[in-house]
Amino acid sequence: MDSTSHVMHAKTPILFVINSIAYGGAERALLNILSVRHRYPQYQIHLALLDNEEIVRPLPEDIIIHVLNGERGFGKSLLQLYQLHQQIKPKVCISFLVRANVCNAIINRFSPTSEAIICERMHLSSHLDGKYSGFKRKLYKQLPALTYRFASKALGVSTGVTEDLVGNFNVRREKAGTVFNPYDIDFIQQQAKRAAPENLPKEYVISAGRLSKGKNVFNLIDAFIASKETAPLVILGTGEQEEEIKAYIAGQQLQKRVILAGYSHNPFAIIRRAKYYVSFSLNEGFPNAMVEAMILKRPIIMSNCPSGPAEILAKNSRFTSAEFAPVKYGILVPMHSNEQMTAAINFMQNAQERKRYSDAAYQRSQDFALTKIASEYWQQIAQFT
Repeated sequence: MDSTSHVMHAKTPILFVINSIAYGGAERALLNILSVRHRYPQYQIHLALLDNEEIVRPLPEDIIIHVLNGERGFGKSLLQLYQLHQQIKPKVCISFLVRANVCNAIINRFSPTSEAIICERMHLSSHLDGKYSGFKRKLYKQLPALTYRFASKALGVSTGVTEDLVGNFNVRREKAGTVFNPYDIDFIQQQAKRAAPENLPKEYVISAGRLSKGKNVFNLIDAFIASKETAPLVILGTGEQEEEIKAYIAGQQLQKRVILAGYSHNPFAIIRRAKYYVSFSLNEGFPNAMVEAMILKRPIIMSNCPSGPAEILAKNSRFTSAEFAPVKYGILVPMHSNEQMTAAINFMQNAQERKRYSDAAYQRSQDFALTKIASEYWQQIAQFT
């Protein structure tokens, strides 16, 4: 092959960026997007990990992986990613999570031959509200508010996330878009058929997520205990509040009513056997565990938090109600109302309602199938190549 034909057939380099490959939903979404890469043979795919940390999920063998050493810091991450960007010269750089997004947007400001797509996975305003206050809250807003405008495209994982980017983080509406999370439905269903841990109760209600302030676990426990539900609540996940929650459960002598099950390599087998799924979260981007429960035909009770739940369950991102609301695909509960969460749990004691909402949940989950959604991400990339 002569040099001319080699140039004609050279693959276009594109670069994906994320902090690390941990257990989170952003990491899973990224790997799901990469799983359909064989449909786009025109690209040479690079993946940059900003931090040199344990890779806990298997990575595709036919992509080029670059492990940087940002040490969870912004300055080192920006410098090292800029150096890599100069080396690869990607046509498009696609980033996930705030630090990676800020770095990508800044680099794009000074890279006339490249384009940047930032993918925001959470409702950033409510996430910051839940973690910081006062000066710190203003400070941590500044970097994305100052830099996200430099991205070629900003993709929110739900309409609420996208509206937050436009309204509070200086993203121009014409540069904003929404693409949901993709889910490998066949894989989830196959994994769900595997054996579940033997120490689980015969009947239980399931909740899942990081044990953090934003997941509102203490109020979920209080609302659950006040309900007529006789099956115990099993909570999957780990996090910074784990010891506090354990102490709370022990102090209230609730060990038989509330079970912290920790991290599971196969949560689907546990979720599939649950009576229904419940979450009282204060902040979501696109609630992964909830959608996975829907795929496994579990009825859903979910707080109407920003953002994602109302868009998924009611197909209306602006849905509001002062009381718990049985909507088309599940039950939405107003935030901060333990009484309404208790009422929703009591409502779910009706076997006919559980059957109706298990069927509805599964029907809605098909809208988030891997092939369909992942292709939407690649179509966004194709607009810039």
